[in-house]
Amino acid sequence: MKGQDLQYVLDWIAVQELVAEYGQAIDFGKDTGDWSRWVNCFTPQMTADYTRLFGGEPITMAREQIAKLGSDALAVFTRVQHATANTVRTHFKSATEAQAMAYADVGHFFPLNGVVQEWTVVIRYTHDLEKTAEGWRIRKVLLDPIHFRGNLLGLELARGKRLV
Repeated sequence: MKGQDLQYVLDWIAVQELVAEYGQAIDFGKDTGDWSRWVNCFTPQMTADYTRLFGGEPITMAREQIAKLGSDALAVFTRVQHATANTVRTHFKSATEAQAMAYADVGHFFPLNGVVQEWTVVIRYTHDLEKTAEGWRIRKVLLDPIHFRGNLLGLELARGKRLV
């Protein structure tokens, strides 16, 4: 793709919007229980690679299944807030394939003995993207945690530990 043509600019804007929507749709899903915005970020078949945070293997699934994955992973937290960087690096591989990298500070909030706690993870997201009939969508997401701050019990809660 040429950097000077109008289609490049339109695609670049669409990718920026998609990457911002990814994080905001997670927050919206957690707040409302409606995960449809997040589901809509993905291709019909997608891969979620959260192994650098949770271990295990990447998961390939139908996009409708990602809603349960997100809901279950965040169930222990009362709120989640993605602050995605407004600079997203996009590499267009072709007119229908791209890769975008973005950083986000993701705050997770949970109560402990009646006091709200915060655990924040600085993340680098790498999104493999595909241009579909619906527009640009995420075919694969890789979550790479860079730094943790706040109450590190949040990390243990994210990994499945539950308070008795």
